[in-house]
Amino acid sequence: MHEEPWKLAPQLKREYIQDLAYLLVQVRGEVIDRHEPELGDTRLSLGMRAYECCRTRIKSKSHEGEWPWLNIITDNGRFTFSIEGIPVRFSRNDPQYLPDRKIIPSHEGYEQMCLFEQNNDFAHIRWFLIIDTPYDTAAEHAYFVGYNEFKEIVCKWEIPLSDQLPVMSIVDKNQPQAVKTPPAKAKLKLVSKQKDKNENDR
Repeated sequence: MHEEPWKLAPQLKREYIQDLAYLLVQVRGEVIDRHEPELGDTRLSLGMRAYECCRTRIKSKSHEGEWPWLNIITDNGRFTFSIEGIPVRFSRNDPQYLPDRKIIPSHEGYEQMCLFEQNNDFAHIRWFLIIDTPYDTAAEHAYFVGYNEFKEIVCKWEIPLSDQLPVMSIVDKNQPQAVKTPPAKAKLKLVSKQKDKNENDR
């Protein structure tokens, strides 16, 4: 089994995979923070919300153009994006137990894979960015995994989440300006000569 995706598909650069993983981890954390079982939120509602929010954020990143290597192949159904043209999907699962239905690529994703088959023996790998964590827990592990058509893992790389920088948020953009206070002037205490003379006579 291979460990580094970019050795099978050079387009899958380490930094691209990490940027996407950090995005999904951040979004999942935000959704979990808003999960309220006392209001009736369930495991299903949390899972659907996390999936939809991640999908929406990936689409937004693609439309913004900040990541020119990211594009959307299949918008709905089997949502599929691409990294430099390589089809990728995402999921929250144990990589060893990916549901059978997920291994089936979208029609557009399959056509995209076929574009690379003459130049790459690994063109038909099904690539997934997988968050491996309990449904109501912030991400513990993330993997970039490649499966063949029989759902056998041919490549698995654990994404180092420890490299992630904390995300700083601005609570109030209209913060008051700092006021400059001039430094206090030092004052010398004047002592009369007469007092000095009296002190010496004691």
